[in-house]
Amino acid sequence: MSMKAENNKTEEQDSLASPTNLSDHLLSIISNLYLNVGQRLHLDFTPRCLDDLTFCHHRHYRADKPKMASRNQTPALRTAFDQLRYVTSINLTTDMCLRGEFPGTTCFTKLLELILSLNYTTKQQPNITSQQCYNKYIELFLMIVNTFPPCWQGMRHHYIDFLNRGLDTRKLSLNEETLPSRSSRVCDILLDLLEDLLKICSPSDLSSPESDAINMPSTFMDANGADANFLSECWNQSQYEEHERQLHTNVALTLVQRLERLFVALRLILNALEYDLATWLLRYNKNTKDWISSENGPLIVAVCELTQFTRTTRMARRIFTAFSDAAAKGLCKSRLQVLERYISLLMVASNTMDMEDTVNGIKYPVLGDKTRLLIKDFFEIFKECNRGDVAKYIETIELLRIPFVRYEFIDNVLFATSEPLTPQKIALNMTKKLWLSPKKDISREQYLQLTLNALRSYCDWHGLKTYVITKPAKIAPLTAANHSVHRLAVHGSASVSLKKMAKNIKQLEAKLKMTVPVCKPKITLPLADVRIDETILCKYRQDLKFIVDLHNVLLKQKQEYAQVDFSEWLNFLHDFIPEKDARSTS
Repeated sequence: MSMKAENNKTEEQDSLASPTNLSDHLLSIISNLYLNVGQRLHLDFTPRCLDDLTFCHHRHYRADKPKMASRNQTPALRTAFDQLRYVTSINLTTDMCLRGEFPGTTCFTKLLELILSLNYTTKQQPNITSQQCYNKYIELFLMIVNTFPPCWQGMRHHYIDFLNRGLDTRKLSLNEETLPSRSSRVCDILLDLLEDLLKICSPSDLSSPESDAINMPSTFMDANGADANFLSECWNQSQYEEHERQLHTNVALTLVQRLERLFVALRLILNALEYDLATWLLRYNKNTKDWISSENGPLIVAVCELTQFTRTTRMARRIFTAFSDAAAKGLCKSRLQVLERYISLLMVASNTMDMEDTVNGIKYPVLGDKTRLLIKDFFEIFKECNRGDVAKYIETIELLRIPFVRYEFIDNVLFATSEPLTPQKIALNMTKKLWLSPKKDISREQYLQLTLNALRSYCDWHGLKTYVITKPAKIAPLTAANHSVHRLAVHGSASVSLKKMAKNIKQLEAKLKMTVPVCKPKITLPLADVRIDETILCKYRQDLKFIVDLHNVLLKQKQEYAQVDFSEWLNFLHDFIPEKDARSTS
């Protein structure tokens, strides 16, 4: 019985190790990496359309253009924005969204202008404050994006139009000499404002925590003061209105407020760009290289003017420079993360352009040559702004959320060779003990930590640890909701009598409590059309072989250099080691 059981166990192991099972196992892993767009982009939120693909397909992709607001309401809304009638503009915009009527491209622009310029005013209505208006305008922008998302085919030209428009210069400054931007596109204007603020803000302003409070200016603090008397006695109506217009400009705010408003505006645009790219990657998961450069390509491609031939465009260089300069001047981490998210979108879009579509499927995960050069250009720009400060590099690497951007950035920091970073390259450098004599401005501990960070990022992007430690049967396919279904436990379609309901409130409450929301039914996503051939299998085998070799090298160096702590390395590499080898080394 024991011999038979052992033979059965051997046959089972052989069947699991067969080339067919290995390729299917790897296909499941890479398919999940490819289709899990939220994780692929490392989003802070998950757009509704990623969870409910059927809803998005019928309501957005296949749907007609959204209803537009009536001709009577559009001029009324524009007038309300121009005359700073806050309650009216908020109510009109909210009602349009609730009715499913798009308020127009101009509404995006007007909301951003008010967010950038809204200030304390003497004309405040008693039922609403400037602070409440500011918060409500932010909510309205997000509400419009969620109600009319960029994945809606009929909305695409509205988003393109908005991104190609400028902002009203009168909302930035009434004085032409102090105008902080003369650009004609909204993203260029925001980057101009950021460059201007980085020049004039103090280190304490840049590093201060976020605050969206609208403080009352000193002019209005004392109602009995000289300023109040001057307002009431000396000013005529035209002078008063001119003062109000000057007050509602971006330059009239404090520097801290201007910085806060700017990053709120950047986040709002980023929210739309991330929503668009996430849904686009899932919708066009085949022939992506052909589709991404078409008219229906992602918005980030249009914003950064990416082409198949040019990646380090004018806009890409501006984003890299803004991030690098902000990091050098000590901008707080939460705001640096906003700029980093723009860089992440840019890098993912660029690498999607580099993807090779073959007859047998898409090659993934593969880092394209042009994207590698783009990351190198980003590193060179960062290096120009941050010379000799290793701490800035380490802090920046921690912010980079896309794995291939992180390990390529580390590769440019540590290694002089132009070879792509792989486990083989890391194992060779560790064997040569290059960590004993790193660059002058990097300590041994920093060198080892950065190298381990690069290896982790490489394994994370390629799914190497999942490939090793997860059995094929335990890899669950990705799922998505089929329809947004809600069923009621209360039956009957008779007419409702409000008088009868009023007589028995308790019975009505009991019926309402019986309303049961049913979970959305889930569907399994089919495997992605990813190419798995002998070349891919060989690459994964080679990577795992060099990781095991690296583990053995570190075990020897641990004995040779007892004063150096290799525990974090060995803990990470332990999962890659076969069980029999792991038992022998423990």
